[in-house]
Amino acid sequence: MFTDENIQLNYDQSSDLRDVTSTARLFNFRRPVFMAAQVWDDCVELMAEDGHSYDELAVLQRLRHVLFMAASVLHGRVEDLEYDFRVYRVSNDALHGQRQPEPVNLHLCAHKDEHNRPVITIGFPAV
Repeated sequence: MFTDENIQLNYDQSSDLRDVTSTARLFNFRRPVFMAAQVWDDCVELMAEDGHSYDELAVLQRLRHVLFMAASVLHGRVEDLEYDFRVYRVSNDALHGQRQPEPVNLHLCAHKDEHNRPVITIGFPAV
């Protein structure tokens, strides 16, 4: 039997999802949390003007922001739920010196995976 403590998921073969479970546990997520690669690139990854990554702390702060807002939306609900929520992020495409936060809508889906294990995915809302 699988419990919240021993769930082992193998999403390594999918480059579309990033496992952010270890950081999500800080916000009391009790199931594995995966983020779409597009959301990571747009809302978490932070690139300097020269194309290099910022330090890991800046990226961690952005990840925590997304997870905090996701946790606020979920707020203890546990069964097959889908919610849209909004975060403010600084675009990597913004010109240097003109980086203003912009709203971005994200979608949280709490569901069971193909092995009937509970997971949460964060992505962009379907169009």
